[in-house]
Formats: sequence, structure tokens, C-alpha cells
Amino acid sequence: MYVYLKEAKRLNPRFHFLISFRPGSKNTKPDTLSRLYSPDKDPEFAPILPPSCIVGSVAWDITKKVQEAQQTEPIPGTSPPQRMYVPTRVHGDLIYWAHTAKFPIHPGVGRTLALIRRTFWWPSMYKDVREYINTCSICARNKCSNQPPAGLLNPLPVPTRPWSHIALEFVTGLPLSNGFSVILTVVGRFSKSCHLVPLKSLPSSADTTNLLIKHVFRLHGIPTEILSDRGPQFLSRVWRELANHLGAHVTLSSRFHPQTNGHCERMNQELEAMLRCVCSSNPSGWSSQLPWVEYAHNAHTSASTGLSPIEIVLGNQPPLFPSNQDPPATAPQFIRRARRTWAQTTAAQQRTADRNHRLADRHRRPAPVYVPGHKIWLSTRDICLKDTSKKLAPRFIGPYSIVDVISPSTVRLALPPVHEGPPGVPRHPD
Repeated sequence: MYVYLKEAKRLNPRFHFLISFRPGSKNTKPDTLSRLYSPDKDPEFAPILPPSCIVGSVAWDITKKVQEAQQTEPIPGTSPPQRMYVPTRVHGDLIYWAHTAKFPIHPGVGRTLALIRRTFWWPSMYKDVREYINTCSICARNKCSNQPPAGLLNPLPVPTRPWSHIALEFVTGLPLSNGFSVILTVVGRFSKSCHLVPLKSLPSSADTTNLLIKHVFRLHGIPTEILSDRGPQFLSRVWRELANHLGAHVTLSSRFHPQTNGHCERMNQELEAMLRCVCSSNPSGWSSQLPWVEYAHNAHTSASTGLSPIEIVLGNQPPLFPSNQDPPATAPQFIRRARRTWAQTTAAQQRTADRNHRLADRHRRPAPVYVPGHKIWLSTRDICLKDTSKKLAPRFIGPYSIVDVISPSTVRLALPPVHEGPPGVPRHPD
């Protein structure tokens, strides 16, 4: 009747229906139809393939090794159920199988451990697996590290007087302007003051020394330290001999670490921004704007010191208008003001260095203690390997022995000759 009421297209309005509840004890027939059949016992499942089609089961040789080793080492009574105990002498073989076989392909510690735990067990599983994977040479060469970079920030010491420590760098790639295409940037690390010298081309070591004598030494005296990159002008023996003859210590920035010479890098960034602002419509006129760029930088207040470079070096800020000139000071007053300015500058730079140190070390971890004789892996990020594909080239090469520890962040390695290839790499890097 209920089915008829649902499927009928037209119902006779003469009938009046009343829907009421009927308990299950009196509604035996519909209740029986709504229940599923439940057998007394579970059915026995038969295999899909008949026994005649089964040739043999898949087995690994490592299982046989573990069973043979169990005959000489007793199985502890506390081993988990349904897992095979692995004796001590086959720990290495089992980890090697679970980590280097074709089906796992060098997983990490967690995945290797999960793979072993499916079937095998021994008390020191985690410790043994971690030590094995940490010493896997294939993983070390080809996997990138997800840990923060090792090595805390090691900033340069703060100088104590203007122009005692200077930094050099060349700006190239500029359009030709009145015959000039290169800029020599010289920055005093204490005062942040700069000298910008236009050049027609990259100078030699002797020419660079003459430029420093003409534009820096005759104005500020011979510096104590000269910081530069590893350009050919600063790697030659002539440059070192001239600097030693003048009594200046030559310091070179670390390769592929331009932040070592951060003063010049920041100055060049500001220089190029200023030149774009005033020369974007006339790029060939940048040489005529260079003196104004130098003055603007030296007159602006530095964020690290809170003073302008001119004020730190000369003791007073250049006035914007003639009416703003300060009355002349006596010699003792000038000396006291200069000393007070230098003390404030040193304290401000030290606070800036401490803040940068604190901010940079949040995303770094301490470097290991390097000792001569230890072997380490060398990153190929900045090395051009002669491989068919850079994408599939190893991430690290080596390991190479440490010959000397130059500083906490710099070591000298015993690299192979050019004609020999490093371990694990078919050809030697450039």
C-alpha cells in the first residue's frame, strides 16, 4: 500500500489516511525483512589464484641471514610479537639492505626505521640506524641539508678613529661617460665616509696604489688596514709588497661571501640608486654627477652611527644656509668635541654590530670545532662541476682533510690536483 501511495500519479481524495506507530513486537514481518542475514560463523576465504598457478613466494636474503644468526644468539623474551629479533652481528647488513636497496633508495632516519620496524626488532634500533645514515657517503654527497647554516656571525672589529680602516671595490658595467666606465669606491669603515673616483678601465695593482695615494692617503694618512675583494689587482704580489712597504695590513674578503666587505657593497647599492635617480634620462652623464653623489652620502646621517660622515671626520656638520654657521671653536673645544664624537660613534657602531649579530644568529647554528686532520664535505653550490647536468650533480664532494684552521669560519683543505677528480665525482671542478 505504501508503495502504491508513492508511485500513484493521482490519488482519490475520498480516502483519508491515518499514519500511526506500530511497535516492532507486533510488526514482525516488515522488521524481519529489514534485518541482514548474519551467519553463525565467519566464512572461510579462498585464494583468488588456485594452488596450481602459484610458483613460489617472494623472499629476501636478509631474512635468511637473520634466521641463521638467531641460531647462535638467543632471542630475548621481551621482543614484540610478530616481529623478528635481529642479532647483533647482522645489524649492519639489515640497515644496509633497508637503506640502500632499490626499493627504499636512501631514505632518512625516520623512514628507514619505519621500514625495518615492519618486520624486525632489536633494542638499539634508533641509535644504530641514525649512526649508519649519518655516515652514509652517498647521502652526504647528494642530499641537501634542511638545518640552519652552520657558523655564527663573525663581524669585523669596530675601528677607533676615522680612516684607519678602509674598504675598496670597483663598480663596473657602467655606460661610457666622458671616457669613464669604472668607479673606484673607497669607504672609511669608522665614519662611513666615501671617495668615488671615476676611471677609464680597471687599473693594475700599481695604478690602484697610486690612486689611493692621490685620493685617500694624502688627505687622511696611511690606513692601518685595507679590505678588498679577491680581484686580480689585490691578489698580485706587487699589491702586497706596496701595502707592506706603506705599513698597511691587507685583508681579503672570503670567496663567494661579499658580505665580508659589506661597507662597500652597501655603498655601491646606494651609489647606483642615486645615479639612477639623476641619470636615468641621460645615462652617459653619470661622471658629472659623481661629485654630488659623494657629497650627498657624506652629508647624510648614517643609520649605524647617528651622525653624518663629515661630522665624524671634521667635527661639525656642513650648514645648509650661511646663516646657520656655528661660531668658531678654540683648539681645546674642537679636540674635546672630536673625542666626544668619536666615542659616541664607537658606541653606536658597537650597538649596531651587536644587534646585527643577534638578528643573524637567530637563523644560524654554531659551527663544529674544526681540527687539522678532520675530513669534511665541500659544497658544490659555488663550484662549476664538469658534469652532464648541473641539476643531477652531487651537492657535496669529498671528503677532504683539513690542513689548517685559519679562523673559526675559515679552513684550508687538502684538495686534489687539477688532473685528478675528487672522490665520487668523475671530473675535477674548475
